[in-house]
Amino acid sequence: MSRQYFADVLVDPPIVSGSALVATVEEGLWAATDFTRIAANDCKAGKIFEVRAGGLITWASTGTLTITPRMGLLISSPTLGVSVTALTTPGVVTNGAWHLIFTCVIRTIGASGANSTAVGTGTFGSLGIGTLGTTVHTSFGGTVATFDASVGTGIWISKTLTVAGSMTTQYVFIRSLN
Repeated sequence: MSRQYFADVLVDPPIVSGSALVATVEEGLWAATDFTRIAANDCKAGKIFEVRAGGLITWASTGTLTITPRMGLLISSPTLGVSVTALTTPGVVTNGAWHLIFTCVIRTIGASGANSTAVGTGTFGSLGIGTLGTTVHTSFGGTVATFDASVGTGIWISKTLTVAGSMTTQYVFIRSLN
């Protein structure tokens, strides 16, 4: 007999849009401690978490965008990989919609300390140059990360944009699929 699971949103999504992120260095798309946290000891081997987010992006010129997922709550947390290839941003786009989906699977649970493992992959898509009807799309992740499942953690996703522009997160949520 198969097991029956109910997907559960773990944290309420934000009720207002986040601040526009304009730096050309790595920045978190949202505060993982607020919106994509995972409680201490909630991870079990085989547990699946899904993060979905969306918002608006503005590109001032052609450059690259790199998406980096991390298992933890900080920019220094272990990486789960980066964009397979940095996304080339098209010319000028103002307030183009973007959408992100990331799935993370807990592989192993170990003793306290960084003795548990997780792996995840995701996709990022956005509107390209509106007049041409183009879109930009990339995959990211795929690296196994070690983390401490005995303390509160989360899924932290960042962007690095090499040209002038901005990204605003309008919503984000994390849910457990099992």
